[in-house]
Amino acid sequence: MKSEAAISGQSSAIPLSSAAIPVSRSRATRWSWGMTTVAVIGLMTVMGLGLRAAGLGRLGFAEDEINKLEAVRAYDRGDFTANAEHPMLVKALIDVSMRGARAWNSITGLAISDEAALRFPSVLFGALTAIPLFLLTAALFDSATGFWAAAFWSFGVNAITYNRIGKEDTLMVFFMLFAFYLFLQGKQRYAQNQKLGNRLRNLSGVSFGLMMASKYFPHYLGLNMVYHHFFDVQGPSAKPRWQTPLSFFLIIGAALVLANPVMLLPGVWNYLNAYSGEKLLTHTGYLMGNQLYKNRMSNSPFGGLPVYFYLLFLTIKVPIAVTSTFLVGLFVSLRRWRHPGNAFVLFMLLFWIVPYSLVGAKWLRYTLSLMPFVYMGAAIGTMTLIRRTAAWLEELQPGPTAFRTATAIMVLILVVWPAWTAYAVAPHYALYTNAIGSGYATYFFPHDEFYDDGLNDAIRFVCERAPRNATIVTETPGAVRYYTEKLGRTDLQSRIMSDPKFNMPEQGPAYVILQRGRTYFENQNEMKEVRDRFTLVYAGCIAGHTAAEVYAVSANPSEAVKPCGDARP
Repeated sequence: MKSEAAISGQSSAIPLSSAAIPVSRSRATRWSWGMTTVAVIGLMTVMGLGLRAAGLGRLGFAEDEINKLEAVRAYDRGDFTANAEHPMLVKALIDVSMRGARAWNSITGLAISDEAALRFPSVLFGALTAIPLFLLTAALFDSATGFWAAAFWSFGVNAITYNRIGKEDTLMVFFMLFAFYLFLQGKQRYAQNQKLGNRLRNLSGVSFGLMMASKYFPHYLGLNMVYHHFFDVQGPSAKPRWQTPLSFFLIIGAALVLANPVMLLPGVWNYLNAYSGEKLLTHTGYLMGNQLYKNRMSNSPFGGLPVYFYLLFLTIKVPIAVTSTFLVGLFVSLRRWRHPGNAFVLFMLLFWIVPYSLVGAKWLRYTLSLMPFVYMGAAIGTMTLIRRTAAWLEELQPGPTAFRTATAIMVLILVVWPAWTAYAVAPHYALYTNAIGSGYATYFFPHDEFYDDGLNDAIRFVCERAPRNATIVTETPGAVRYYTEKLGRTDLQSRIMSDPKFNMPEQGPAYVILQRGRTYFENQNEMKEVRDRFTLVYAGCIAGHTAAEVYAVSANPSEAVKPCGDARP
């Protein structure tokens, strides 16, 4: 554990033993503590995996996930240029997972759905992320703080929500945290054991390479280097001093290329050039509240979604108990900003929230890389509150149980209660709002909160009702293609509402699926026209909120159904 001087911020460097057991303990005690640590983190990881896997296949594919599915199918055909705006590591893992699911289904006769198989790598690595988060937090502070950070991650509804999406963010965060930890440990160990320090640095380089092979977000490497430039984790008396050699960056490049060899293909670079130049955008806009905002990178810094987008997320989507301890931890860290651990949390929070808030394009799934630092801040605040509560309890009833009692109280408030809340909203975790946001679910962030949840049921309704060769109009052609094939309705004619060449059908067998979260500048007038002219024949309700609506062009008014009755502020 850390000395009081280090905890109070009197030291400018993290002691070498900050994440280790004091040398005065016996070998048996060290072994006992190590086994306890493994058992606790292992239990958190397993329980976190259970929460993330709950009802994994019950939610239909989002259009983004269909892109991954089609990329995996292209990989099987030998085409590695599909979905080229993203690296291939996640898609390779999805391919392995889906092959494994097919093999399992054929052997056992059980049915692991495509949805569950595609999302499983994210679920697995999401649960395992508790390990590097614990290690990093323990190295910066102490093991107790590390346990709390890992617990917040394992049972936190916000981490769980975006660990269940078949996208790149989960894998990126996993390798990012390991890279931070290994680099930090390399510097801490270097003075006493240069060979070990170099080995840890090289492993950090591999992790950074895998991070970028998961998602093309190299700025986290830059933030790591800037942080270590300004804050000394070795201590002023450490000799020899750490220097980052060129080989570190070469290892990053090698790991990136080995895990993502498609980046060497000219076709991928041509695609990336078109993608980054916004030449592939087919629709724009993000409905937030009752206002439609532009959401393109070119709208940065103030022409896109409001700068308070992520602050609003933290206010209404994070459990209040966690937010409260985070604010305490933020206050403590500001007072101790010279201490490298507190400085790391402040630095990462600042250089996340400011740049991301100024970028015109914003999505809630990006917050997955913010939550580790929020949970670290909450862990700092929790330890502060435990110490204060224990001191107060000891004044009331002197004895050795005050600290344990205070810890138990915090476990109930900060872990058990939020974990039960997460379990209660499963599998629709994204719809969670705290007491402050009560009544605002699906109002400010409908696209991210639904993420095409309920779309599969709406497509199924059309498939069961529509006559042959009927038209189905949506904003999700990939999902329509997948589910109509699965349901044996390949005769249905799919049309995209925001396509400039599309004209709204005047009559005949045609069905229009509307999703509030998929309101764009290119289709807002058409959506209004559909609601005004056609008959609502299906309303997909999830927890009282309208997920997807089906309007029939030539339906009898007697077939109309009632909407879900969302309570709109």
